[in-house]
Amino acid sequence: MTRVQETKSAASGYSDETARSVRQYQGAHFGTSLFQVISTIGLLLICYALLYAGLAHGWWAALLLTPLASGLSIRTFVLQHDCGHGSLFKSRWSNDVTGRLCSLLTLTPYDHWKKHHSLHHGSWNNMDTRGRLSDLYSDCMTVAEYKKMTRLKKCLYRISKNPFLTIFLMPPFIFFIVYRIAFDTPRHWVRERAGVYFTNLCLFLGYGALTWLVGLKFVALISFMVIYPAAVIGVWLFLVQHKFEGVQWTEHPQWNNFDAAVTGCSFLRLSKISRWFTGDIGTHHIHHMAPGIPNYRLVACHEAHPVFQNVKVLSWQDGIREARINVLWDEEARAMVDLRSVT
Repeated sequence: MTRVQETKSAASGYSDETARSVRQYQGAHFGTSLFQVISTIGLLLICYALLYAGLAHGWWAALLLTPLASGLSIRTFVLQHDCGHGSLFKSRWSNDVTGRLCSLLTLTPYDHWKKHHSLHHGSWNNMDTRGRLSDLYSDCMTVAEYKKMTRLKKCLYRISKNPFLTIFLMPPFIFFIVYRIAFDTPRHWVRERAGVYFTNLCLFLGYGALTWLVGLKFVALISFMVIYPAAVIGVWLFLVQHKFEGVQWTEHPQWNNFDAAVTGCSFLRLSKISRWFTGDIGTHHIHHMAPGIPNYRLVACHEAHPVFQNVKVLSWQDGIREARINVLWDEEARAMVDLRSVT
């Protein structure tokens, strides 16, 4: 967080004391990070090996491992996410190499996603920076904008925000197809564009070899059964961490990092097992306030200062409900509202 952001936020609770408290949690511990990478990717590769070996020998019971593999895929994505923020390791080289390795398991091109995600962090919940395709699940439309639509456009918009479509149908389309192209990417993003196609090449070679060894049927079945649940849960996590009852949107002159973190991100309180598989990404307000904090220090930072205790807390049951009802931003009421409440 910059000095400008600290000063702008002082009036709303971000004091020098809070700044010092946050800074002590930034910075990675090499041993902890390395263990996370080796244990997570190692276990995921073992799951895949057992799945392919089991099905190749007709042991369909091996598919019982797919929920574990999906959970490890989510955790792998969180590690890739930390690498993109430069928070998993101290050196940029270590983060980039690890992130690109993770991308071959998450099907998410590292450099491309990293660039788009940095834009998200610089302007989430800012009314003046909406409209990016990569912010599909964190963006919103205002009630006034919706009312100006034609009847046909309103109908299409309602369909596009149907939870069945956004949470269950869109995620596999995003991870299997959309991430194979350099979508919403300017031509001068040369590294990011090259990263997409290099990732595709590596995936083509890897999955091509697997198809040659065990057949297309098994490769398609295992890939879908592992990646699909992970994609659905990952998208749901991202959605409920940015759209919930009480979330606040603001215009550019009033926007600052601290206020956007504590009023624009939720704290998804999960069980210890769920926290492990999701890399504590549910502590999203802390992550947005200080992306340099590695996943294993987020909860400790949350507990270190009283100002963080006022954020919106959600259970996973709350998250399911919130994903359905908070769609439009009502500028007059200063609140998210359900589409059904707007004529």
